[in-house]
Amino acid sequence: MMCEWDTAQFLIFSGNGEPLIYYSHVTSILIFVALLGFTFRRLKEWPKNSFRLIAFGYIVWLFCDLILWANENIDHVIFFWTVLSMVEPLIFIGAYAYFLQFTKNKPLSLQVKWFFFILLIPTLVMGPLGLTVIGFDFSDCDRNAWEGIGVYYGYFVEALLLLLIIVKTVVRLVYTKDNLERIKLSMVSLGICLLFIGFLVANFLATFTGDYVTSQYGHVAVPIFAAFLAYITIKYESFEPRILLIDTLVVALFILLSSLLFVDNASYQIYANIMAFIIMIPLGYTLVTGIRKEVRTRKQLQQLTGELEVTNERQEVLMHFIGHEVKGTLAKDSGVFAAISEGDLGPVPEAIKTFVDRALVESRVGASSVENILKASNLKKGSVTYTKEPFDLKELVAGVVEKVKVMAEQKGLALIFTAEEAGALYTINGDKAKLGDNVFRNLVENSINYTPTGSVAVSLKKENGKFIFAVKDTGIGITEEDKQRLFTEGGHGKDSQKVNAHSTGYGLFIAKQITEANGGTIRAESEGEGKGSTFTVEFPV
Repeated sequence: MMCEWDTAQFLIFSGNGEPLIYYSHVTSILIFVALLGFTFRRLKEWPKNSFRLIAFGYIVWLFCDLILWANENIDHVIFFWTVLSMVEPLIFIGAYAYFLQFTKNKPLSLQVKWFFFILLIPTLVMGPLGLTVIGFDFSDCDRNAWEGIGVYYGYFVEALLLLLIIVKTVVRLVYTKDNLERIKLSMVSLGICLLFIGFLVANFLATFTGDYVTSQYGHVAVPIFAAFLAYITIKYESFEPRILLIDTLVVALFILLSSLLFVDNASYQIYANIMAFIIMIPLGYTLVTGIRKEVRTRKQLQQLTGELEVTNERQEVLMHFIGHEVKGTLAKDSGVFAAISEGDLGPVPEAIKTFVDRALVESRVGASSVENILKASNLKKGSVTYTKEPFDLKELVAGVVEKVKVMAEQKGLALIFTAEEAGALYTINGDKAKLGDNVFRNLVENSINYTPTGSVAVSLKKENGKFIFAVKDTGIGITEEDKQRLFTEGGHGKDSQKVNAHSTGYGLFIAKQITEANGGTIRAESEGEGKGSTFTVEFPV
C-alpha cells in the first residue's frame, strides 16, 4: 500500500495537515511568545518562572506537534513524538507550581520541588529508552502511534496534578473565610483547569470522534486561559474580578474573530459565530452595567467632593478664627502676668509672684503652641511669604544660643557653641527672622527639652560648599519607629510628650518647610533610644 505524503519544508510546512492546524499552532506559539514579555515586568520571581515554564513548554510542544502533522520522515516523527511526550508533563507541573505559588503567595518549598523531580524521573528515563512511542500503524496511511508506557505515565501525571488542584481548591474554599481570597482562589483555579481542559480536548477529542480538525480549537483556547493567568499574575495585588472578566472575554473574542480570517469551511465559521455570540452576552452585560455604575459613582464622588471642599473651607476659617482668638487672649494674659510679676502694678507677696511667674510661662507656651499650629496651616496652604536678604548665619546662630542659655542653665545642661574658621564669612540669602525663630531656635530648644542631663553642642562649619548647622545632644535619642514620624505634621515620638508635655508635633514640620523654602535641607540622626540625637541643617554656600 502506497501512502502519498507531501514532503515537508523546514520540518513543518506541507500539505499533510489541514490549514486550521497551522492557524491553531502558529497563532498559539506567537501568543505565548508575546505573553512571555510580561514576565519581564517587576514581579516576584517565583510566579514569573512558573509561567515561563508553562509558556516555553507549550511552545516546544506545539512545534513538535506541527512536525507530527506535516512531516513525512518516520525518524523525525518518532524523535519529535518522544520529545513531545517528555515535554507535556512539564506544562502541567509548571501550571501546578503556579497554582501553589499564587494561592500561598510564596515560593515553592524544597519538599514540593523534590516531589516534582521524582514525578519527572520516569519520564526522563523512559523517553530516551524508546518506551514512549514504540511503533506506528501504517495500514490506513494515518501514522497512528503505538504508545508505550512512557506516554501512559505522562497521562497519569497530568491526571494527578489536575486532581490535586481541584481537591486543594475545594478544601481551601471551605476553610477560607475572606471573600476576596475565595474569589482569587476560584479565578486562578478556574484559569488553570480550563487551560488543562483546552489542552486535553485538543489532544483527545479526535481520538474519540475522529475529527482531528475541530479538536484544534482546543489549542486556540489554551492561550486565552494562559493570558488570563498572566493578567491575574500582574493584578493579584489589586484584584478586581469584573475587570478580569472583561479583559478575558475581550481577548477570547479577538482570537475567535481573528480565526475567521483563516477558515474557509462554512460549518467552522458557524461554530465560531455561535461562540462569539455566547461570549458577547456576558461581555456586553458586564460592560453596560459597569459603565452605568461608574457614571453613578462619578456623579456621587463629584457631589461629595464639592460638599467636602465647602466643609473644609468653613472649618479652616473657623479654626483660624479660634486660633487667633485664643492666641490673642493668651497674649493679653501674658501681658497682665508679666506686669504683675515685674511689679508694674505694685508690690505683690512672694507666694503670689511665684504663682504668677508659673502662669506667665504657661500662657507663653500656650500662645507659642497655637502659633505653631497656625503657621503649619499657612505653610500647607502656601500662604506664607518670605523676605529673603543676605545675612550673617554665624551671627544669627550665636544670638539664638545666647537667648536659650538661661533655659539650659535652669536644667543644669552645658550649652556649647563652636564655629569653625573664625574669620570665614557665613553669609547666606534667606528669611532671617523665620530661620532664626522657627528653625535654629526650635532645634536648640528641642534638644534642651529632650535632654534630662548632659550637654547640648551647637556647631557651625563650612564644608564641601555648604554651611552646616548641627545640634548634638546627650538626650533621650530617637527610635527607628519615631524617625518615621519626624518632620511630619503633628508627628510625635512615642514617648515625647512624657518628656515635654507641651509638644504639639508641629515644630519640626514647620522647620522642615521653612528650611526647604530657603534652599536648605534638614535631617535627624540617632543611634537609638537613650543615645542622644543630632539635627543637621545645610545650606549651599
